[in-house]
Amino acid sequence: MTTAMNSDTSGLSHVFLSPDELAAALPGVTKNTLPMWRYEKKGPPYRKLGRIVVYALDEVEAWIEDGAREGGPHAH
Repeated sequence: MTTAMNSDTSGLSHVFLSPDELAAALPGVTKNTLPMWRYEKKGPPYRKLGRIVVYALDEVEAWIEDGAREGGPHAH
């Protein structure tokens, strides 16, 4: 299911991904992980359009950045 949409083609301001597309894009995340995260109220923000779940790409990227950790030999 391709749900990618943007303001150039549909008038929407987000690019949306299906759960399968998001799972394929996130290393180590399976398509079975995303429903578990939704049930546990963790993971990236999502929207339900009827029975269809979609993720806004910019919100997923912000969620990833919010969880970023600094590493390296001088990290505290």
